[in-house]
Amino acid sequence: MKIISIINHKGGVGKTTSTLNLGKALSMLKKKVLLIDLDPQANLSLICNSISDKKHSTITESIVEEKPLKPIKVSENLDIIISELDLAFAEAKISGKLDSFFKLDKAIKKLNSKYDYILIDCPPSVGILTSNAIIASTDILIPVQAQFLAANGLGEIINLIQEVDNNLGKKTNILGILMTQTRHTVMSKASVETVTNKHKSKVFKTHIRENVTLQEASALRQDIFAYNKASNGAEDYLSLANEILSI
Repeated sequence: MKIISIINHKGGVGKTTSTLNLGKALSMLKKKVLLIDLDPQANLSLICNSISDKKHSTITESIVEEKPLKPIKVSENLDIIISELDLAFAEAKISGKLDSFFKLDKAIKKLNSKYDYILIDCPPSVGILTSNAIIASTDILIPVQAQFLAANGLGEIINLIQEVDNNLGKKTNILGILMTQTRHTVMSKASVETVTNKHKSKVFKTHIRENVTLQEASALRQDIFAYNKASNGAEDYLSLANEILSI
């Protein structure tokens, strides 16, 4: 089982979009996938239409109260653990506890269901929640916008991963850097080239092209395949899923 955290401390780089659509693509390729919404903004949960008047168990309860994770079905082969705004207070509640950085890892290890892939949508920060995700993960995926100074901050994320690994004696694999919102412009191409030159083989061959249909799908609470399976966004995320399966 691969546990992949989608991490970048910057907002707007495509973490939630990538978590949802990569997860959906993998599920379409007959892999059993669990999405975990670890972002207090709960956008992934909202898009998946999993927040309603009916009370569901949330990731907050698992991290703060150590209740078992209870996946909710999204579609065939695709489940989700939802988040809520209260997750924003979780760091304060668990801070100082000896196992504060291991809450998510412990919860995932107690899961009864078997998944091929678990994808964790992380908050745009490098706090306790993100550290929990790194500790629980086998792999890290870093989405980066193809914009000016795109490479700035990548070193900070990689250093955090290495620091966690060094402290725990583990080896978390950087699965890849995913260039998002790429365009046929000099600036976009230069950004991709800069990141590729600096991080070489760690950059996915697949890039996620700037695509208004991805924004439209999210606004309508749909994955890109349900909204427009013929779009560039659907083509790109299916390509990414196949690339990951080939690694």
